[in-house]
Amino acid sequence: MIHRNLRYMMGWEWNVLQLQHKPVIHEPRPKFQSNINNNNKRFSNEKYELMQTYPEVSQWIEASYNRTTNNIVLQHAEQHGVIVQGTILIQLSEDSKDTTPFHFWFSSNKLFTMQTDTRIPLRLQNLDHASLYDQCHSAPEAFFCMIGILLESLDTGLDQFEERLGQLETDMRERNRKDLLDDIIERRYELLHFSHLYLPVRELEGLAKEAFLDILTASTSYVRMQHRFERIDNLLNHYAMEIDTLISVDDALSNFRGNEIIRILTIFTVICLPITLFGAIWGSNFITLPFKDDPLGFIYTFGAIMLITSFIYFLLWRQGWTGDILMHRKKHKSLAKLSLNILKPLELEKGTQLPSRKLRNKKVTPSEKSKAVLTEYANDEPLPSRKLRQ
Repeated sequence: MIHRNLRYMMGWEWNVLQLQHKPVIHEPRPKFQSNINNNNKRFSNEKYELMQTYPEVSQWIEASYNRTTNNIVLQHAEQHGVIVQGTILIQLSEDSKDTTPFHFWFSSNKLFTMQTDTRIPLRLQNLDHASLYDQCHSAPEAFFCMIGILLESLDTGLDQFEERLGQLETDMRERNRKDLLDDIIERRYELLHFSHLYLPVRELEGLAKEAFLDILTASTSYVRMQHRFERIDNLLNHYAMEIDTLISVDDALSNFRGNEIIRILTIFTVICLPITLFGAIWGSNFITLPFKDDPLGFIYTFGAIMLITSFIYFLLWRQGWTGDILMHRKKHKSLAKLSLNILKPLELEKGTQLPSRKLRNKKVTPSEKSKAVLTEYANDEPLPSRKLRQ
């Protein structure tokens, strides 16, 4: 066991407890059970030494010593007041399996951290962070500074995840393979892993805010952490929406491909139907059949088959079923609909008639135009007087 006690000018202290015993996260195999028992006996006195050295946190040491899952508890003690204690899992490298428990206990002026991985105290006690701890006015504020330092690995993991997600989107756009769905599901599992690591931190933030109120919320470090939490929340939500969009696009493409295959098979079956019918009829064991003894019977039969097949294909082509079903084969139909929609508001008044084709094609001279204008004004009714208009 390695123990360090750090006191700061603002009136709070930090106790670093480095354990030598490493608990087993998964269920061991029977052949390794003897080695694990030997290690447990070797470090059996470590926990009791810690409990004797720090009796004020003995219950926390006993409960957290072998814990390998997330656990956050809010308690009240007569000596220290409000206490937040528990365990969160921290990922320390790019490997998603490289997670280690980080045990903590803190009140308003005292902080205990306990871990088995030496990388955690090396990162937290880096000289670059010494000035940051000196500016903290309380232990909760310093603890959230430590949480921000430990979340740097999560930020790095999200940046690498964004690169893999962008590559997946490029692959789907350029060459949409059948196995892309497996890659999308793998990205989804990675995002769930990051969410499971980040959710306990948000729970810890809410519990600490409930416990210490203005002591924590008024600090500068907490405000910075709030902005960081907001950024991570936005990233996780955005990545989740992107993955849902990719799944929807892959589902739509799969349905379109399935419909396209069924359509091609249906067209092939319909086109081959005349050949099938003629083969079934002329392949039967009847004695008398049309064109059986005729020297040109094969030509007649083959011509009839090709004629009927061509007629069926023409009908399918006419309906637009042989090409892309999303595109209209005849563009003039869409143009006609567009012209009708444009001309629909311009309804003709009753009693008016369109000019004949000859009059529409006739060129009108400027003198005729002026006469038509004068005639139109002459036929108009006079305007009402000022009194009637009022």
